[in-house]
Amino acid sequence: MVTIYYTAALALSVIFFMILWSMGHNQNIPSLLMVFTCVIINNGACLALSAAKNVDEALLANRFVYLAGVFLPLFLLTTICQLLRVRLSDKKLLAMTIVNTIVLSLICTAGYTDWYYKKVSIDTSEGFTRLVKEYGPLHNIFIILLFCYVAAMIVVMTAALFMQQRCSYKYASVLLISVVITFGAYMFQRALGLKLELTVYIYLLEEVVILFILRRIAMYDVSRMVSENIEQSENSGYIVFNRKKQFMGCSPAAKRFLPELKSLLIDYTIPEENAYLYENIALNLKDESRYVYYLKRDVREFRVTVTPAYRDNKTEWTGYIVEITDDTGQRDHIHLLDNYNEELSKSVKEQTAHIRQMQDRLILGMADMVEGRDSSTGGHIRRTSDVIAIFTDQLRKGESGMQFDEEFLENVVKAAPMHDLGKIAIDDYVLRKPGKFTDEEFAIMKTHSAKGAEIVQKILDGTESENFAKIAQNIAHYHHEKWNGKGYPDGLAGEEIPVEARIMALADVFDALVSKRCYKDAMGYDEAFEIIENSLGESFDPVLGKEFLKCRPKLEEYYKQSLKS
Repeated sequence: MVTIYYTAALALSVIFFMILWSMGHNQNIPSLLMVFTCVIINNGACLALSAAKNVDEALLANRFVYLAGVFLPLFLLTTICQLLRVRLSDKKLLAMTIVNTIVLSLICTAGYTDWYYKKVSIDTSEGFTRLVKEYGPLHNIFIILLFCYVAAMIVVMTAALFMQQRCSYKYASVLLISVVITFGAYMFQRALGLKLELTVYIYLLEEVVILFILRRIAMYDVSRMVSENIEQSENSGYIVFNRKKQFMGCSPAAKRFLPELKSLLIDYTIPEENAYLYENIALNLKDESRYVYYLKRDVREFRVTVTPAYRDNKTEWTGYIVEITDDTGQRDHIHLLDNYNEELSKSVKEQTAHIRQMQDRLILGMADMVEGRDSSTGGHIRRTSDVIAIFTDQLRKGESGMQFDEEFLENVVKAAPMHDLGKIAIDDYVLRKPGKFTDEEFAIMKTHSAKGAEIVQKILDGTESENFAKIAQNIAHYHHEKWNGKGYPDGLAGEEIPVEARIMALADVFDALVSKRCYKDAMGYDEAFEIIENSLGESFDPVLGKEFLKCRPKLEEYYKQSLKS
């Protein structure tokens, strides 16, 4: 009966080993093969022990039981680490192997010394052989070893949770629980002094758990499925090189794309005589970085992705993986889209330019209409716009120390004609009055700046760039503000006044001084420039004002030509 008990356990352990082998996981989790091998050794040794004829045979079988018992926890620990994607360094594995070997060596002294067993004999009274022993001082070292491995498995599980490893905690937990149960069963059997070894079937239970886990993992073995798909892929080929740029192999698709690969020898670099591969592949294996380029061949176009390859620790660079993807259809589609987008962009630009021309004409038309209503300011809009153009040319030189980008200066010139659009909202009896304004009339007249800003905002909302719209609003709103804060409409002072409004104020006042109005004659250039100069720091920005004074020669020439016309 006992023989059947142990024989069945041995037979099942062999069957489970064959099932594991047939599942093909010996390459993915090699430590599992060692786990199942240890179980076979344990169960076979227990069977041999039960049939031993003397103490020496029983001790020999017992040593094999301990061989399995000492190394089985190590292989279970490495299996759990692989499930949790926690890497054990080679140094740690070597250290644990050395410790296990030392413990096993001490166990093997049983029968020769009293270190592990003080006394040992056999009991065959119940039809089978059982080893009767009195434990020595070193026996507890085996218990401590088992306890350390169980603790290490728990630590690994906790560390994986803490590091948030992307792995199957459920399966690792099930395996860990089965290990704890095995350890508990061993301690239970030892405490009760049971004659039959419970561990032979507890180990089989562990194997059932492992086979179940592997069957479930096989359903989600992404890397294996990807590898198989890569091998059969029609659209992507792969070439592998080591760090020395030596050819290590390629997929069938790569050979279809690049027939020259068929002539390459494993472990050799691409020779210069193989000109196409040397120029298009070998010269692009440069360093430890990922990069993409395109390769044309006849009517086909390939996307080539060079990716550095690493070992499992993700730190040791081992070579290159070159992915070649037939991108012909995609690239043709992209070329068609590019051509379409180019035509569409050209059409949009033309339509946008046309719309802006219409908008500019509308704005200038409105400015002319305003000026036509104001009997005192004939040609003012055109002249101030030209003065702004001359002034911004001076500002481009950068002599003031103030930095202006080209877009800003162009926007100021473009917005200048809109500075008095608010006058369209002023009643004729005020706007067309030939003489001096009363206080009440001047108060009405001063509202044109705020109203102008509102009109500009409504005209430009959603049709121009945000920067230009803001500049145009500021010019219309604040071009009557003064540096000393005594202007209108808001009494801003100094740099509180937007710089575009400070630029406009100089051009606006200068044209008012040198132009003939119905209520005054044109002022001479000397007097006009003197007034501007004396007003720096009072009415005008002193820095911008000095730059404006430098424009005098061009301004005088402009106004002489303007008066002739």
